[in-house]
Amino acid sequence: MAAGEQYTVGVEEEYQLVDARSAELRSRARYVIATDWTGELKPEMQEHTVEVETRVCEGTSCVRDDLARLRFTAAIAAEAEGTRVVAAGTHPFSPAEGHVFNPAPVYQALRTQYRRLAESQAIFGMHVHVGLPPGTDRARVCNIVRLHLPVLLALSASSPLWVGDDTGHASYRSVLWRRWPRSGAPPRFRDDAEYAALVRWLTDSGRIDGPGRIYWELRPHHVYPTVEIRVADCTPRLQDAVLIASLARVIVAGAAEGVLRESPLPESFLQPLMSDNGWRASRHGPTAELADVERAEPGTITAADAALRLAERLAGVAKELGEGEELARLPALLRDGGAAAAIRARAQSLDGDLAAVTHWLADETVLGAGMDRRARLRLEDTV
Repeated sequence: MAAGEQYTVGVEEEYQLVDARSAELRSRARYVIATDWTGELKPEMQEHTVEVETRVCEGTSCVRDDLARLRFTAAIAAEAEGTRVVAAGTHPFSPAEGHVFNPAPVYQALRTQYRRLAESQAIFGMHVHVGLPPGTDRARVCNIVRLHLPVLLALSASSPLWVGDDTGHASYRSVLWRRWPRSGAPPRFRDDAEYAALVRWLTDSGRIDGPGRIYWELRPHHVYPTVEIRVADCTPRLQDAVLIASLARVIVAGAAEGVLRESPLPESFLQPLMSDNGWRASRHGPTAELADVERAEPGTITAADAALRLAERLAGVAKELGEGEELARLPALLRDGGAAAAIRARAQSLDGDLAAVTHWLADETVLGAGMDRRARLRLEDTV
């Protein structure tokens, strides 16, 4: 196996900004970013969002440290502007439209091109970058990794509530994201050269202005020597985010090292089956019954069982990468039912008070990040 440090890992998270009192989604990103003395908070297309990026890490212990620091940093900067940060795929009750759009030319160009699709963008994801040894064909690795995207979505699902309603989905964020062109799971490519040829065709024909406009849930990154997994919801609990990043890293390494293999099914079967699996993962989370695309004959497996099967199959890879202890927490996440189930349970316990649910999500976001609930208590004392 290639040296573990060659399978680097980095994470991007998108946080909601919510009012410290009403919990409504607030367009305060430029002010929160100006307050941040570290320079680590980044803008996004809509000003209700701030983004953070970890360092390029050699393992998820580094990711854990970075995300804890970044969540703390974002929370402190947000509090200075009368807001809080929330790590979840959607806001529970605020309308998606009517927020302030980032005035930067790159975002205004997207607004002009996509109109209401861009103007109603109120979803929040987590992206995981995994590095590969030099000379590795990233497109071929993606051919294998894409089969397991629904598992990562199911584990991260944290967006059952949308504009005040329970959508019935574990991840409604992923449903909203698939409205965009060039989204969903990528097709199969013969190699990196074929992928590059597609990017050139799309660019030369004016379909896109650069490879960053390919919005698939998985892609070879156009700047970094990584594959970028874009399928996950931003999830409230720090420990769950780290576990999902760990599993993503091990899946990519397992694909590159030949432990995981391509599906025996033809692409004409795989495309509709992967689409169906993605939808079912978004609908049901860990309990979703997925088509088992690793088998030649028809069969199904739950997302939870598929996750456990991956962990068992990749145990050796995880040990080599120092991720064995992290993946050992997978059964506990599955027993808890994941973030979407916890959000629904909290909404029920609070008699449907979605502002209170949103404040709870803000508390969960900084749990384990070195920041307790004293800020919230100080706020309540002034009412």
